[in-house]
Amino acid sequence: MEYLAEPLAYLWKRLPLLLLFCNAYLVYRLLDVTGLTGVFVRRTLRRVAGADGGGLPRLLWAVMSAAALLSLVIPNAVTMLTMLPALVALEQEFRQRSGVGLTTPLALAAIYGANIGGMGSLIGSPANLMLIGTMDYLDVPGRELIGFANWFVWSLPLVLLFLFLGWTLLTLFALPRGVPVRNADPVQPRPLTPWQRSGGALFVLFLVFWIFSSVAAEVWPWWTRWEPALGTGFFCWFVFLTFFRASTPCQGTSAPLLRLRDVFQGVPKRGLAFLGVLLALAVAVKLTGLDEYAARLLPRLGQLHVNGFVLIFFTILLVILLTEVFSNTVVSAAFFPLAYLLAQENAVEPLLLMLAVSLASTCAFMTPVATPCNALAFGEMRGVRLRIMLALGLALNIAGAVLMAVWIRWIIPLVYY
Repeated sequence: MEYLAEPLAYLWKRLPLLLLFCNAYLVYRLLDVTGLTGVFVRRTLRRVAGADGGGLPRLLWAVMSAAALLSLVIPNAVTMLTMLPALVALEQEFRQRSGVGLTTPLALAAIYGANIGGMGSLIGSPANLMLIGTMDYLDVPGRELIGFANWFVWSLPLVLLFLFLGWTLLTLFALPRGVPVRNADPVQPRPLTPWQRSGGALFVLFLVFWIFSSVAAEVWPWWTRWEPALGTGFFCWFVFLTFFRASTPCQGTSAPLLRLRDVFQGVPKRGLAFLGVLLALAVAVKLTGLDEYAARLLPRLGQLHVNGFVLIFFTILLVILLTEVFSNTVVSAAFFPLAYLLAQENAVEPLLLMLAVSLASTCAFMTPVATPCNALAFGEMRGVRLRIMLALGLALNIAGAVLMAVWIRWIIPLVYY
């Protein structure tokens, strides 16, 4: 039984993350079954879509901002899973009213927002957690200066600027032009039913608990010891309220919010298929050693002895491009020690170059298999134009690399040095 001790300990440690994904899927089905996604669609169209379609840029900004805010505290794949029903319903509503599809800009807005939001918090991306562990292992100078609170000081302005870059590209090159958009129902929207209010309350409960748990794990070290047990208790309570608490009026009767068949009816088959492709690709890369071969090319830059900004920029750009093909976790894990050595050879603070690797590994905007977030959006929102995704993603990668290099070279040192 001793050989099971280590895997079980790891599984127990990662149990909160697994429960978070399961809980998010139940929320995803809950919003769909109760019709809250439809309510969101109608009210959003009523507020932002004018007679000449002038509200569409505001709609994209709203989608990007919502995705970014959620990704500050929960994984971007969970963010996408939560937003997918609303995005699909919103696209269908727009197509019915205008005859023109909005699939590509909506999907890309959600992808950009979710991926960019991950860099905005110390707990927003697994790469950030790996960064802290690697810096502790390598005894990187200045690592003790990085904290949960001071991360926001420099990250939130960077996230806002990055979001503006993505929104500008989408507005200029992805939105349909000259499309008349009629306002949704001219009558006042109907109030939420008790059924929908119960579903909305559970959605808020989901957000409050997991956001609080994420923050508490960073603020109080003792929380991590109890988080698996507390997460299990909350998930069981959520399941009870969702499947067994039959006190919500529905067409004059009492019934639970979800039934077992509702869970399987909404499985995002295409999105999961793309996730399978992503996993297979990551396994293939690892088995063939392609990631290690690509990572070994980076130290050759150390012989050039370039200045700090150029080194940071090309490191960011290389990590971004590799992340478009390989797993971002694999890329960041391989590049952290290399960035540490490369920074020492070129008189750059290792903390800054390692931060560059961590931030760049979340910026994958081009390909459908770059991140689970991309795979879910591309798989579930049928009709996303790959050519536009590749072209705008490349442009955002390059512009983002310049922005991050400037930020890391001259802004972040104001906080940590």
